[in-house]
Amino acid sequence: MTGPTILFDIDGTLVRFHGLGRRAMALAMEEVWGLRGALDGVSFAGATDSGVAARVGPGRDRSAMWSRYVAYLREAAAAREDLAPLDGVVPLLDALRARRARLGLLTGNVREGAVIKLAAVGILDRFDLGVSGFAEDGVERTEIAATARRRCGDAPLVVVGDTVADILGARHIGARSLAVAWGFEEAPALASARPDRLVSALGPELVPWLLG
Repeated sequence: MTGPTILFDIDGTLVRFHGLGRRAMALAMEEVWGLRGALDGVSFAGATDSGVAARVGPGRDRSAMWSRYVAYLREAAAAREDLAPLDGVVPLLDALRARRARLGLLTGNVREGAVIKLAAVGILDRFDLGVSGFAEDGVERTEIAATARRRCGDAPLVVVGDTVADILGARHIGARSLAVAWGFEEAPALASARPDRLVSALGPELVPWLLG
């Protein structure tokens, strides 16, 4: 049997993007849909880009909006010099790659947004996008998880994330879940969803568990 494929959430798990994604999406929704303040009060914790768009602009064409969102996000990322992976992320990814682990994404970001975010912090090359799930694959995270499951074939899966939605997505596809309590949701909320393991930070010491 092959080793597990490890699927990572992005925002709050690998990086913090300081609200740049929210602002880029709000600008795109205002420009294309004419909706000013469309995201006021909208929580992004565990959300998907496709789900947010469906709630805010039901029935509206999204292709032009996503195109403008990606352009705004790319511009914002290029203007920031302080974007970086969260502490311990790079050592963990590199330790996993040294063990020839297959790393993918299970994210609520649209694919181009995910690429921009990971490229901006220098870790895009660590991931196999071909075994990943993105917002284009479904409105709910469970739908995205199911698509990633099909792309990963028969390999056992581990999902690493920072929200209850990540834990539930992992359970939906029979994957183990590693929850990290430094992102959108705090440890008690994550513990209530019963992840297979709950940690306060990521680092290379987790490699044996992830590959076990």
